[in-house]
Amino acid sequence: MTKRLPPLLALEAFDAAARSLSFKAAAAELNLTPSAISHRVKQLEQYLGLSLFRRLNREIRLTEAGEDYYSTVRRAFDQVAQVSLRVGRAQQTEELRLSSVPHFAASWIIPNLEELLNRRPGLRVYVESSIRNADFARDAVDAAVRYGAGNWLGLNVTKLTDLSVAPVCTPALLKRLRTPADLREVTLIHFSQFPQSWSEWLQAAGMPPFEPKHEVYFDSVSQAIDAAENGLGIALGIAPLIGPRLATGRLVMPFGPLMPLQHAYWLACRKTDAGKPAIKALRDWLLELMQRADTSMQPQLPRQLVKEAAAKAFGKSAVPATKPARHRKA
Repeated sequence: MTKRLPPLLALEAFDAAARSLSFKAAAAELNLTPSAISHRVKQLEQYLGLSLFRRLNREIRLTEAGEDYYSTVRRAFDQVAQVSLRVGRAQQTEELRLSSVPHFAASWIIPNLEELLNRRPGLRVYVESSIRNADFARDAVDAAVRYGAGNWLGLNVTKLTDLSVAPVCTPALLKRLRTPADLREVTLIHFSQFPQSWSEWLQAAGMPPFEPKHEVYFDSVSQAIDAAENGLGIALGIAPLIGPRLATGRLVMPFGPLMPLQHAYWLACRKTDAGKPAIKALRDWLLELMQRADTSMQPQLPRQLVKEAAAKAFGKSAVPATKPARHRKA
């Protein structure tokens, strides 16, 4: 059985008096009177059966036993303070381990992550960028942004955004592109994850297969878009994620169609974690980001694509019979 501790208030008074060697200073620190400090110290001395201080005319001094006892009490109080601080911080700090496909992380999570941090003071976020789907049974991950059909068993999933692709290039290269047929004369940039995307887009555009001037393959979407931005050739930009780059003017979308992809981006987490505050905050934030992404895309689209979208939504009769706006001076 644990031995009963000395009175804690008496220990506190002794610690303060031993640090300052003054009952008056200890009283000021603890918001007590000097006589109250003296009384509590005497209570501790009676408990221990020894004197802790030598009381002189205008000062006090620790006895040898008092010095030995004080060193132990001080260490104990320091340890309690450190543990209390650590435990308190642990309660205040939330940790969120997020896995994401690289292009989504680079385009939207990293540039906007400060928004989430401002909403959740004390939130500590770990972001892992990988094309491999995180294994929730094995990996230390709380949530993941995935590309797919959203049919992952045992997980809570939320669709973040549907995706479409259309060609993107620099304004300089745009001068050489008046119709999709002009793609024969430029370098086509592919991403290895979706090797059939260009052939599928060309089919959607009504173009027969052809041999382009050059072809370059990158193992990530971000690398392919970076290459297009540096003037290497023309890539397929993924809407709405490509929106920020179009908004800067470094890339343009010369023509359609805007071809829907079969799959979408999803946020996945364990079903048992779906209601956790950090996960809910992440989910709400990502949905808001994707809503903003959709909105920011609209002004960047060629009028041809805007008309196509309106025709699908409202019927062809609702679309004015105006000529598509040109992207360049004649």
